[in-house]
Order: sequence, then C-alpha cells, then structure tokens
Amino acid sequence: MTSSSSKPVALSRRAVLGAGGVGLAAALSACARTVHPPADVAESGSASAPASPSASPALPSANKSYQGKVTFDNFEKNGEYVPATAEKKAQNVPKPLMPEKVQELSIDGIYALIGYWISSFNYLALTGDIEPLKKTDPSSEYYKELEPMVKLYETGRGWIYDTSEPMSVYLLTDTPTQVEGDRIRYFWRARSLVDQNAKRHLTEGDNRDKSLVGAEDSQGQAMRIVVEYKEGAWFMSTQKDKDADKSSDSASPSAS
Repeated sequence: MTSSSSKPVALSRRAVLGAGGVGLAAALSACARTVHPPADVAESGSASAPASPSASPALPSANKSYQGKVTFDNFEKNGEYVPATAEKKAQNVPKPLMPEKVQELSIDGIYALIGYWISSFNYLALTGDIEPLKKTDPSSEYYKELEPMVKLYETGRGWIYDTSEPMSVYLLTDTPTQVEGDRIRYFWRARSLVDQNAKRHLTEGDNRDKSLVGAEDSQGQAMRIVVEYKEGAWFMSTQKDKDADKSSDSASPSAS
C-alpha cells in the first residue's frame, strides 16, 4: 500500500487532524502507551499457556535481521482499493487481520504484533474504524484519546489523503534485547515517522487542507517498544525513548 514516491519525515506534534484539535503524533502516542494483549488471543490461549518459568528464557535465534521498516501483509480485501484525495476519502481500504503468530514465543511473534499494531493505527487514520485496533487494547480509557480521529470520519467533517500509509515504524536493531528478570520481557529500539505527503482535509471552515507533518526533525521520534509474553500472547507498551541518540543511529531513515 506504500507509494514509491512517498518519503517519510519526522512526526510533528503540531500535525493537526482538525477534529477536536487532535494531532496524529498525539494519537499515536496515546495508542502506543496502552497496547495490551489482543483480547481474543489472550482469552483463547490462557487455558493452555504454561506457567512463567523462574528465570526468563532467551528466545530462539531468528537467524535473520529485522532491522528497518516494519512490514505487514495480513489483510482482508474487499473490492479495489481507491486512495483518498482532497475531494473524496479512501474506499475499500484493506483491513488488517490479527496474525496467529502473536501467540508464538518467538521474535517472529513480537514482530507480528508490532506490524499489526501500526497497520491497525493506519487503518484507523484512513477510515475512522477503530475496531481492528481494539483487539490490541480492551481499555475504554484509551479509546477516549482516539475519539476525535473516529469522529472526524463519523461526522463527515474530514479525512486524511495523499497517503496509503500515514505512519511507519522503523526498528533500529536486528533483534530485540532481553530484559533481565523472571518475566519474559524484551525491548526494541524504534522510530516512528509520518509520510511527508499526508494531508488532512476538512469539509468546512478555513484552512481546509493541511499537511500532517513537520520537517524539523528528519530522524523522527525515538521509541522503545517493550514487550512481554503472558497468558499465551505478546503484549506491548511503547514510550518515547529519551536515551536514544539520533545522530548515532545508522538505521534511522533519512529525509533526503
């Protein structure tokens, strides 16, 4: 779904959607802070999930590098996808489906959850449909923070256009790092970026068409994705990585 002409640049907290003054950056942060195990997967896997060992086991070697842009290819397609324009919102946007791999005690399982999470956030940004994202977090408090994005579409006040992938996440290391302790926990350094072509259209008022990005920081927003395997599935919580050195991360995508 990514256009070859799209170039990612830094996510700006001033990127306004227009509905309720919510920015794409703020919405992503709200989403990232509260991601939990997929409700349906956790419930189905809890009965057979083994008890946590006294020492956290290391995951089997993946024998490959996951460094770079997170990709995802598990979608439900209904009709021909028609990208949004300033005149019309997107039609038949492919809907992300929860992959079974999120139940695997493996690096593939971690990667699958991250891919589903960012794909579901993009689906919300392009359609106003929050249902896929709800599978990653049953918390009602969390959805209040994303309500303005949902309302933007529900009320017909506007939409996002000139992009098929508003947000991207780039992993900065080959594999995640194990966290010491008796729980199965890992963290992965990453950066979140927004497509520089992405715009917001409003159907009324002034300044109806506005870019969603700012180019002050070509390296994007650093994040630390912390994951834990519990009750038969991975869950995660993403937070701003204050320790990240933007000048030294060679894996960071460039705006040039």
